[in-house]
Amino acid sequence: MPSILYLTRRALLGAAAALVSSAALIANAATDYPVRPIKLVVPFAPGGGTDIIARVLSEKLSTKLGQTVLVINTPGAGGTIGGASVAKAEPDGYTLLMWHVGMISSAHTNKPLPYDPLKDFTPIAQVATAANLVAVNPQVPARSLKELVALAKSKPGELNYGSSGIGGADHLSGELLSQVAQIRTTHVPYKGGSLSTVAVVAGEVQYVTGSASQVMSMVKAGRLRPLAVMQKQRIASLPDVPGAAEAGFPELEYKTWFALWGPARLPPEIVARLSAALKEVLAREDIRAQLDKGGVEPAYSTPQEFDAMFRSEHTRWNRLLADIIK
Repeated sequence: MPSILYLTRRALLGAAAALVSSAALIANAATDYPVRPIKLVVPFAPGGGTDIIARVLSEKLSTKLGQTVLVINTPGAGGTIGGASVAKAEPDGYTLLMWHVGMISSAHTNKPLPYDPLKDFTPIAQVATAANLVAVNPQVPARSLKELVALAKSKPGELNYGSSGIGGADHLSGELLSQVAQIRTTHVPYKGGSLSTVAVVAGEVQYVTGSASQVMSMVKAGRLRPLAVMQKQRIASLPDVPGAAEAGFPELEYKTWFALWGPARLPPEIVARLSAALKEVLAREDIRAQLDKGGVEPAYSTPQEFDAMFRSEHTRWNRLLADIIK
C-alpha cells in the first residue's frame, strides 16, 4: 500500500503539472487573441457617461480587433457589482471593465468590498476625461451657481442632488460642491448616472453634478439648465456655460477620468494588444469628434503610465475622502 507521504507528494506534483499546463494554455491563447467576442462590462445602467464612452469605443475596437466587443451593463452598489464580476473572471482578455475614478472612491466608501482594486485588476489604459457640470431642473429658481448656493443656504438640507451611487464620481463632485460652497444638501444615490440625470429632469431631485458626457443630451434638449463647469475654463461643447472660477467658486475643480481594466494576471501580450488598439482608436478624428460632442476628451495612456496614475490617485483619494464624505 502506498504511503501517505507518497500520495501527498504525488498530489502536489499533479497540482503543479496542472498549473504549468494551465499557464501554457493561457500563453498560447494570448498569442492568438482575440478569437471570440469580448465582454466589456460597464458597472452602471445604460445611458450614463461610462456607458456612452464604452459604446463609442466598442464599435471601432470590434473592427480593429476582428471580434465583437459587446457592452454589458451590470449596475448596482455604486459600480461594485460589475467590478466584482470582472475581478472574478478568467484572466483571458474576454471580460474587461470600463469604469472611472469611482473605481477608487468605491474602495473607500463601500466596505467591505469583494475585491481589492489594486490587486484584483490589471490596468490597461486610461481612455478619456470629462469635465463635470452643475445642472439643475429648469423649475429650480436658480440661473447661476451663486443663486443655487444661496437657495441651498436658505433651505439647509432641503435640496437634493442625484448620483450614480455612493462613492461614484458625481457623488464625490456633489460633496465637493457642498464643501466648497459650505452648503448642506441631501445625496440621493441611483444605479447609474443616466438614472440620476432622469431623476433631475423628472423633479425627483433638484440638481446633479455629473460628467458632461452624462448630462449633455438633456442640457442640449433644454431639459436641464447648466450652471457651471467644474473646472477653471469653459468647454467647447458648451461655450455659454461659465467655468467654476468665473462662476465665483475657483476651488470647485473636478474632472472625471475613465479607463479600461482586466482581471488580475492578464497576460502582457493581451494587455499590449488592447492598449495598442485603444491608442489607434482614440487617435481617430471621427472618434474624437463623437466624444467631443459629449464634452469628453480622449486621454490615452500606456498600461505603465495608467498603473502609476491609478496608484497615485488611490493614495490621494484615501486622504481626501475623509473630508469630502462624512
